[in-house]
Amino acid sequence: MKNIYWLFIPALLIAILSTDTLADSDLPTGIPSPAAEVESAVNKLVKIVETYPGEKNTERRRKKMRETIEPLFDFEEMAKRSLGAEWKKRTPEERKEFVRIFADLLANTYLNRIEKISKSTVKVMDEKVRFPRAIVKTKVEYKGDSFPIDYRLINRHGKWQVYDVVIENIGLVSNYRSEFAGIIRKEKFSGLMERLRNKAS
Repeated sequence: MKNIYWLFIPALLIAILSTDTLADSDLPTGIPSPAAEVESAVNKLVKIVETYPGEKNTERRRKKMRETIEPLFDFEEMAKRSLGAEWKKRTPEERKEFVRIFADLLANTYLNRIEKISKSTVKVMDEKVRFPRAIVKTKVEYKGDSFPIDYRLINRHGKWQVYDVVIENIGLVSNYRSEFAGIIRKEKFSGLMERLRNKAS
C-alpha cells in the first residue's frame, strides 16, 4: 500500500478538471461575486499572517486561519464527494466522524500551503459562473514558481462555499475519492478510518 501521506499534498493530485464546463454569465440580483468572496478570505488570511508571524505564534495563527476558512469551505460536501458511493453506506455517526477528521486534514493541508501568504503571493485572476456553480481562478507564487489554484464553489441560499480545490487542472476531491476507494477495497472503511485517525493524531 502506498504511503497515504502523499494524498494530502495538493501538488500531487491526479484527477483532471475541465474548466470548459462553466461559462461566464450574469449573477442573479443580490448574489455576491464568488471571486470577491475568495479574495475577501485571502485578504483576511494575509492580515492574520502579518499579525501573528513566526513560530511563537504558530498555534494562534493557525487557529485564526482555520476560523477564517471554515465559513468558505463546505467540508461536509467535500467529505461526501470524497467518499463517493461509500457515503450512503455509512451510519450518521460514521459520517460525522469522517467529516470531522477529513476537515482537519484538509484544512491543515491548505493552511500548510498558504501559511507564508502575502499580498504579493496570491492574486485572484478571474471567475467563471454558471449559477449556482462557479470557478474562481487564482495564481500563487511559491518559492520562485508560479502556479494556479482554482476554487470550485456552489451557491446555496445566497452564500458561496468551496467544494473542491484544483491545482494546475488537478482536482483534490476527485483524487481523494479515487484513493479512498482503493483503500476501502483492500481494507474496508474501518481501514481507511484507522489510517486517517493516525494521520490526524
